[in-house]
Amino acid sequence: MEREQLISKWLDNELSEAELQAFKSLEDYDDLVRIAETTKQLEPPVYHTPGEYKRLRKTLDTDKKSVTIYLKPLLKIAAVLILFAGIYYATTSTQKTVNLQTDIAQKEVITLPDNSVVTVNAMTTLYYDPTTWDDNRAVTLDGEAYFLVAKGATFSVETPNGLVSVLGTQFNVRTRDQYFEVYCYEGSVQVETATKTVILKPGDRFRESVKISSNTPQSTTLQPSWVRDETSFEKTPLKEVLKEFERHYDVSVKVDKEIENVLFTGSFTHTNMKIALKSISLPFNLSHKKQGNKVTLSRD
Repeated sequence: MEREQLISKWLDNELSEAELQAFKSLEDYDDLVRIAETTKQLEPPVYHTPGEYKRLRKTLDTDKKSVTIYLKPLLKIAAVLILFAGIYYATTSTQKTVNLQTDIAQKEVITLPDNSVVTVNAMTTLYYDPTTWDDNRAVTLDGEAYFLVAKGATFSVETPNGLVSVLGTQFNVRTRDQYFEVYCYEGSVQVETATKTVILKPGDRFRESVKISSNTPQSTTLQPSWVRDETSFEKTPLKEVLKEFERHYDVSVKVDKEIENVLFTGSFTHTNMKIALKSISLPFNLSHKKQGNKVTLSRD
């Protein structure tokens, strides 16, 4: 059976067992299946090819039966053409964006097209379009990352909670669920949310909708502590600290509701769970118990 016929019958779910095996033996079988799945998720372009196909079929269905039977092969050909149009559209569109996703306890360092360097923390998604980079230095972030930005045109970090814009600087962005924090290490950083726009200088921190200026001497370290396998916090709700703990140790932590919003200032290591738990629990005189991958914190 011709390749096009196999694809046509596959689209109609009409393959026999033998034909299905023949279809699976096609050189590009995996690509056809992958692309067919991808095209289901694509937004249609301005010219709605699938829509035109549906309208064609509707028109044919209203004609005489003999004409419909005669033209059915044309419908099959149209289906094949639509599939290959989808193949072209899917491959050209999916190749544009570079996606990075980190897992629990995983960090990655990437270099962007302009030689800016990004260190990506655990459980984070970051993506950008290299084909438009020269005109638009922009990344989309959900999670946490530290940026060392090469000087040049405006560099933007789009997050679910706000937009961060710089020219050339060093800064950290943490955007986890509804929690949003930006810390400026060098240069200046503009943070824009739905309600306000602020400018951060070295040592300034923006958290949710509050700009916090540093009253302590600026650190000589121009990077966040998590890059060195230790996460630090300043007056951060305990529940946010524990969420970050979970991202580095692949455990579930339960804590009494009356203490989940107490503010924590300190740090925990990423390399030793026992020491990390003590670092979090001792300031609040909490005891901790671990059973399997579940940890419970409670008052003594």
